[in-house]
Amino acid sequence: MKNKHIIYATLVLVSALSLASCTKTDFDDNYYDPERSVYADVPKLFTGLLYNHDRRSAHNIFPRYFHFFTFRVPMLGTYSQTYGYQSANGRYEQNPAYTQDYWSLFYTSYVASYRELQRHIEASSPEEQEGYRLFQETANIFFYDQATQVVDMWGDIPFFEAGQLVQSGGVIRNAPFDSQEEIYSFILNDLKRIADWLNTAEITPFYKSMFNGADILNEGDIEGWKIYANSLRLRLAMRISYQNDAKAREIAAEIINNPSVYPIITNNQNSVKIDARGDQLRSVVVDDGAGIRGGLESGGRNIAPGVMINEYMNPANDPRLYAMFSRNREGQYRGLDPTLTSTQQADLISANMISRLDSATYSTNDKYPGILITAAEISFFKAEAAERWGVGNAAEEYERGIRQSIDFIYYINSLNDNADGTSYTPKTPPTPAAINAFLSHNLIRYEGSQEERLEKIGIQRWINFGVMQAHQAWAEYRRTKYPALTFSRDNNSVQAPEPPNRLLYPENERMYNAENYNAVRAYDTPQNKVFWDVK
Repeated sequence: MKNKHIIYATLVLVSALSLASCTKTDFDDNYYDPERSVYADVPKLFTGLLYNHDRRSAHNIFPRYFHFFTFRVPMLGTYSQTYGYQSANGRYEQNPAYTQDYWSLFYTSYVASYRELQRHIEASSPEEQEGYRLFQETANIFFYDQATQVVDMWGDIPFFEAGQLVQSGGVIRNAPFDSQEEIYSFILNDLKRIADWLNTAEITPFYKSMFNGADILNEGDIEGWKIYANSLRLRLAMRISYQNDAKAREIAAEIINNPSVYPIITNNQNSVKIDARGDQLRSVVVDDGAGIRGGLESGGRNIAPGVMINEYMNPANDPRLYAMFSRNREGQYRGLDPTLTSTQQADLISANMISRLDSATYSTNDKYPGILITAAEISFFKAEAAERWGVGNAAEEYERGIRQSIDFIYYINSLNDNADGTSYTPKTPPTPAAINAFLSHNLIRYEGSQEERLEKIGIQRWINFGVMQAHQAWAEYRRTKYPALTFSRDNNSVQAPEPPNRLLYPENERMYNAENYNAVRAYDTPQNKVFWDVK
């Protein structure tokens, strides 16, 4: 009998266009297969879900050219002010071609891979299904992470019936849009179920050996998958915490108060990330259309953000400045002020008066990992939970998060192995005395009213995300309204004089899934908010 716990959601390609363009040959070719085999079995499909090699230029876990150049930096980095965008006309407008690309990547890569993996498992014998259950449950965790990111950007999405062709009389039935709140609720509940199963699962050596070779994320470490499931569940609980305080509080308390049952990330060593090991997983600094360098250095994508540096990091002598940004021609750290006119900004940039992202840490670092969840992010969530609900010690978690953030950025910097041919020496991490002095600065010290303390947590979480995790920075900014960012109005734009609260559905969805799109048409405006954005 098939395992009743294998996720019943039938997830599929949303538009007829996407379905028609995704042939079996395309599908097989899109998998990252370390052995270059053309046979798609469960282990290879699992690896393919975690890392789709032939879509690497648009990959949204590892830093890659296309995704950063077109989507994450110019749109999400602008909406979260995690990079120094210029005050050009249309600066807040969404590029429909690139939002379409991201949407299509999710459905034709992640959803399609996930469903093909599930199909193979369900087609196997009952004994094999039980053995493959480890692949299915851990795939669920990873897939839920990707799916909730899409919800965070768009709101309602096709989810429960997306991913499998459903035909009636030869006519394809496209998937309906599902309630974003219902998707979140389902995933929060299922992550708990998965975590409980991982705590008691008895895995045979045969399938464990298979899993070890396929798991490029945790390299077969089951504890790492427990940590991923529980850390993701904590993130999602905090994401809904202003919309459903009682449920978020209950989940956070259950996880934080029971670390032996529900382990979460506690240090940078067990952060959830895919390390850039081997030729396939490296970032390709010599840009072949896939690498990170062109994505960050072309078109000013590496310009340093004004508010982050000028108002928060520089005044407090933040130790992360040295590893995150370069100095301007006068030896100073200075970000691009978003309230200046485009002419004023252009003059400052051309005069080399504005800092850039540190190239050794970011654009020439071909070992930059694919980051999913960091230790600092979890510590800041724990600090917030402690501050709001008394779950733990807020000051300790806040300071721990800052220390972890500092340590992690210097670790990232140290990974650079000069693959681009430059001569580079890793930055020297700050001394304990320098870090202690930073923590005692009045802008950083954990003191003030509860609102002021929550703001400090939010600011540090935002800095920790930076432009590399602009999608998370934008979500947390909308959820908490920290930091208090100011956006100058673009009166030349009719579509978006101000930053949007959500992304607009792609044109292909409106055209090829019209019947289901009509059910959410009224919601499809940039002014409407995702369900957890209530503060």
